[in-house]
Amino acid sequence: MPVLTPQSGSFTVIRIAVIIAFVQFTNALEYMMFNPLFAYMASQFSVPVTYAGYVTGTYTLGSVLSGLCIWKWIDRVNAKRFLLWNMALLGVLTVLITFTSDYTQLLVLRFMAGLVGGTTMGIGMSLLINLAPAALRARMIATVIAAFSVVSIAGMPTMLFLSTHFGWYSAPRLIGLLCLIGLLLIAGLIPDVPRKISPKSSIALTPEWLFFASGNAIAQFTPMLIIPALVPLLTQHMQAVSASLPVLFFIGGIAGLMATKLTGKLLAHWSSYTLALVSTLILLVSMLLPVTGLHASALFMGLFLGGAYGRLVVVSCVTARFPNEASRAGFLSLQTALMSLSTTLAFFVSAMTFEITAPLPIIFWVLVAGSALLLPPLIKRMEKRLARREA
Repeated sequence: MPVLTPQSGSFTVIRIAVIIAFVQFTNALEYMMFNPLFAYMASQFSVPVTYAGYVTGTYTLGSVLSGLCIWKWIDRVNAKRFLLWNMALLGVLTVLITFTSDYTQLLVLRFMAGLVGGTTMGIGMSLLINLAPAALRARMIATVIAAFSVVSIAGMPTMLFLSTHFGWYSAPRLIGLLCLIGLLLIAGLIPDVPRKISPKSSIALTPEWLFFASGNAIAQFTPMLIIPALVPLLTQHMQAVSASLPVLFFIGGIAGLMATKLTGKLLAHWSSYTLALVSTLILLVSMLLPVTGLHASALFMGLFLGGAYGRLVVVSCVTARFPNEASRAGFLSLQTALMSLSTTLAFFVSAMTFEITAPLPIIFWVLVAGSALLLPPLIKRMEKRLARREA
């Protein structure tokens, strides 16, 4: 197996980006599918459907703990071997769920899957970013982030279709198959990458590290406030019928995919601050639609997910410039852990402040607008610090 270096051709880097995007797709789909799938699973585990939150929460807890525990030493492992083990474990842990009807065992398996999922993308993205030339990094990061949109467009509808027609257990088993495909792609198409261990002392969690690592968490907090309230917003405040929800989510997924690809290209011509400002304004405009009572649910979904994904691409590209090559996997693992913490906090705050009845509570919209407006000045400050360091 040849050794890959940063001087490798752009085709090789694009190939690796597509494989990492597939890994991201599988990882994200495995996490996201259990919330809607639990409506099919609850009776077998003899618990209410509302217990889906515990299933999601145990995964998130595992993700946070794994990221916080291994970020200091993850750069010392072989990236390719780590990805292979993670995909194998994720597949096995997910398929094992189909062989149990004990709710406690389900929670244990989801916690263990969270331990794996919390570290997979840190090492995968670090491998890709270390190898991609600076001119290609924004587009490669956008390619991987686009996997989230593909989950909405194709992944979730497929899982719901399988659960409806073949039983819920068919969905986890499909994840097992996707993990197997991921294993074959990683083993056969990603060359070995030489490790670069810094000769300096061990990495310390400085305020600067925490500042840059928290950027993605801050960007994600706003859309994650809205996600738990998304269906009530569409059906109760924008008069969308339940039968139209799959189409609306498909439209949102397409908009998110287009936004990620466009933002990745525009970063070569526009400043990160400008794009952060534009995508934030798009996100805020989308939130005006349910407030004003306009029944434009398709436009709302397109603007909401387009703005959210655009913000994520921008902040990911900016923060990717902060760590050096020898510590990038640790930085991205810590970043993932903080994003999981941010998501958990946003879900909790949303549940406390959101009410279905009209008019919508003012405090909810203050939190949405206030948290969204944090990102553009944060991006500007990050760029200034990076410019001083790179000068």
